[in-house]
Amino acid sequence: MQKQSFITSPFFSLTLVSLVGGLIWRAEVEYHGWEGLIWIGYFHYAIPLAYGLFILWANIFLQITIKKRVLLNIAPIIFGVIIYLLLKLWLVYRYSSGMTGLLMEVLSPRWKLILIRYSIFIIIPLIPIGTFFILKMFKIKIPLKTLVISIICFIISIPLSIALLELVNHKGGSDFIHAIKSGFLIPLWAFSIGILIDGHVRTTKKDEVRA
Repeated sequence: MQKQSFITSPFFSLTLVSLVGGLIWRAEVEYHGWEGLIWIGYFHYAIPLAYGLFILWANIFLQITIKKRVLLNIAPIIFGVIIYLLLKLWLVYRYSSGMTGLLMEVLSPRWKLILIRYSIFIIIPLIPIGTFFILKMFKIKIPLKTLVISIICFIISIPLSIALLELVNHKGGSDFIHAIKSGFLIPLWAFSIGILIDGHVRTTKKDEVRA
């Protein structure tokens, strides 16, 4: 069997793309200032940059028509915007303090606060599941077991990134919000989603061998 190069191997190139995405995020956080919750208040240009890089990587390994490719690139952008807005809403309601937090507590109905604060348990698995169904919508073969692996990796990424923060004694502490803020979680999540594309490539190659 011919050995794959770094560029032609989805696994290794995905690792690079994931790490670059995390570094771009961290660089922007440091640029604006690390202290407090400043990073929640502004739009992160690292998001479209890293997301665009990931989509570009995925396009390299998807063998589809130009028409499907255009539509397939639009769909994850729309999905990504929805996920971004949901996560942004969750972060604001979950971690806002001071007068902003107090106003939310007073003015928002109790059911709304509970719904938003616990929505993270839906949002997290929705990311790999939504990506899977977008790909399936365009007839891209991905084994169901690959989806399961992706979801498991996506969820495990949270305690793993927190453990890494603890291991290096990272500034700010080791918890979920610092896992996001530090950028430690970004590469792990990107890699977990990329597993779906890797599964597609492996399935396609198996089909070619059988043919």
